[in-house]
Amino acid sequence: MAAPFRDNPDRVLPASVDPDAPDRDAQMLAVARAIVPAWAQAQALTARVVPGGITNLLFRLDAPGCPPLLLRIYGRNTEVVVDRAAENRLFALLSRVGFAPAYHGRFRNGRLEGFLEGFRALKPDEMGLPALRPAIAARLRALHALPVADPTPTLWRTLERWMATACGFTFEGDDAERYRALDLARQAATLAGLRRRFEAEVLPGATSPGALAAVRPVLAHNDLLSGNILLNEATGEVRLIDYEYGACSYAGFDLANHFCEYAGFDSDFARRFPSTQVRAAVIAAYLGPEATPDAVADFGRIVDFFVLPDHLFWGTWAVIQARHSPIDFDFLEYARLRFAGLALHLQQLG
Repeated sequence: MAAPFRDNPDRVLPASVDPDAPDRDAQMLAVARAIVPAWAQAQALTARVVPGGITNLLFRLDAPGCPPLLLRIYGRNTEVVVDRAAENRLFALLSRVGFAPAYHGRFRNGRLEGFLEGFRALKPDEMGLPALRPAIAARLRALHALPVADPTPTLWRTLERWMATACGFTFEGDDAERYRALDLARQAATLAGLRRRFEAEVLPGATSPGALAAVRPVLAHNDLLSGNILLNEATGEVRLIDYEYGACSYAGFDLANHFCEYAGFDSDFARRFPSTQVRAAVIAAYLGPEATPDAVADFGRIVDFFVLPDHLFWGTWAVIQARHSPIDFDFLEYARLRFAGLALHLQQLG
């Protein structure tokens, strides 16, 4: 009989895990025993923090004779930026087709997943290495080839919803001035202008094979930073993880997001944003057999446009996180850096 929680996003264990509770490990063990059949007889566990997450808290769970698990505790108020029902449906689907780690099951404030042994997360400066670019591009192409339930891109409506939320906040003390300095009214006006430009010029003008490939609706990752790209150094295999922001979007937006993430959380776009040549090489690897010079150039021009809303996407996300998240990360500074990246790329690419 199949496990009742496995790949079933509608089944939720009525239990929570408090990461700050004295009996945290006991809570984790109870959840693992209830959800994962291979853990049903586990008597004790070792829980280790998996670093790098700035949306959720992540733990690796180990117990004698049991497969390792990844336990994800959702960040506080992250439902403002993540549709948890949609995210779990997507993750369960990707688990079923073997594209994502195993979806073991949900509990009230998190999820249990398979832990990918033998893999490590990339560092930002590794994403552009010639030896890794083709594998990353091929994996993204494979994701984009999967069927999408609703082929309506969510980019613009998500951005507008987040912007409206972020514009309504108040902050205290020094953060109040930092928030004002972000000038969200100006960012909102830029967003409106970019959407008008996309609908009036970019989308109608996408008539060549390369341009059409860049604006086609796909199942997009939308958060392809280095920490979400895993490498097995023994085999060279690349895997993509963490589909929290996965949704139908434009193929070119996913590439634009990936290129912005070359700069890491330091967001030094002037120095670390990939060159025209590197971007073209990645796009050529992504397009595969369709990668003619004209197709690469046309796809690249639309990717360059999508760099602009990507800065708004993550800058606005950071403002929302600054208001709600307990994670020790300077979200307002990250928002400032992303809006500065927008200004830079409006000059260079816009």
